[in-house]
Amino acid sequence: MKDTSVTAEPGERFTLTVGQNASTREYWYLVAPEPDPSVLVSRGQDYASNSGGEPMPGAGGRLTFTFEATGEGTTRFTLLHCTFTTCQGNDSTRPPATTGPAAGPTTGAAPSARAPERITYTVTVG
Repeated sequence: MKDTSVTAEPGERFTLTVGQNASTREYWYLVAPEPDPSVLVSRGQDYASNSGGEPMPGAGGRLTFTFEATGEGTTRFTLLHCTFTTCQGNDSTRPPATTGPAAGPTTGAAPSARAPERITYTVTVG
């Protein structure tokens, strides 16, 4: 688990951008712990395709999360990174029901159980 620090002033907005490719079932989600709203609020997310204005099958893109510092203090939030090997039952707007490893087909060998990546950010506003 990574822990990334961000410092902001009250009223300041900042963004975090990650690569995402729906055609390969690669998605990012804001999950618990979500930020303390007295310190930081999410202002949504925006997806931009790497192929520009023309959607192309298989083309990835960038997902940008926007946050606004609302008051002094420190809070944490987590981004969950799901791929077809790490999550099951999710789509672009719905995180998986469980964040454990995805079930894979059994071929006699033990499946490679991988948990999804979690990146926890610590934001200090002041």
